[in-house]
Amino acid sequence: MTAAVSLRLPARPENVAVVRQALTGLGDAYDLDADLLGDVKTAVTEACNNVVLHAYEESEEGLMEIDADSDGIGARVLVRDFGGGIQPRSIAVEERTLGLGLPLIATLSKSFNIRGRSDLGLEVEMVFAPSDYDGFDPLHDERAPRADHPVDAPQAAEMLIQPGPLVAPVTSRVTAILAARADFPLDRLADAVLVSDAIAAHASEYISGRDVGVEISDDEGSLLFRIGPLDEGGAHGLLGEMEVPGLGQSLERLVDEVNVERGDSAVATETEGAEYLVMRIGKS
Repeated sequence: MTAAVSLRLPARPENVAVVRQALTGLGDAYDLDADLLGDVKTAVTEACNNVVLHAYEESEEGLMEIDADSDGIGARVLVRDFGGGIQPRSIAVEERTLGLGLPLIATLSKSFNIRGRSDLGLEVEMVFAPSDYDGFDPLHDERAPRADHPVDAPQAAEMLIQPGPLVAPVTSRVTAILAARADFPLDRLADAVLVSDAIAAHASEYISGRDVGVEISDDEGSLLFRIGPLDEGGAHGLLGEMEVPGLGQSLERLVDEVNVERGDSAVATETEGAEYLVMRIGKS
């Protein structure tokens, strides 16, 4: 079983909130117990803060990855960086309460696992479930070797989401927080969420592969959506089918720019040269 949702983000403080919104979408889709979801978000926030504060040198733009899945009872989250990893250095007394917050993670999770090397960064895997539940195997045992993974930090919020009910809540929540962060007025923020809802409603029909890939960047007062990899002709097919829910209008009426691109995705490395639908929506 692969992760239900995967995110690649620049390791910046503001992106921890993006992770929390994606986890809330995961909880909505799987109807997770509210207390358990609260524990998930608190512990994962601590692990992500460790990446932001400690994984990379101040002058380095680092990468933060999050894999998460759920079966409606428990949840499993893996937080990964590609920084200095576990280093043989002394830590000042005042720093020892920073970083992973292992006592907090240990208290909130059913189990957690840490692994790392000085040249490959650090992974923190956390399982959250009732004490008598044994539904999850270790996630990192199912993944390709870390050394083969690209480590360049993206400029956009990049997501892979399993097709189905998870796409809508994760995409809409991430869209809303990025639009708010870019100071979208309320009406344009609502338009951006409608765009993401329309993407979620139809993207799975045209995706070439196992996952719906959505990249969302908030740059210079606009949001840029990049959806794919798509089947040949899928970009035009997807655009032709999408209507804004409840309005009966084409998605193109809400966006400022639409393009079809060829390229690849950092989160879906087997799709070099695939087709992508790219849409830009501005705040004014």
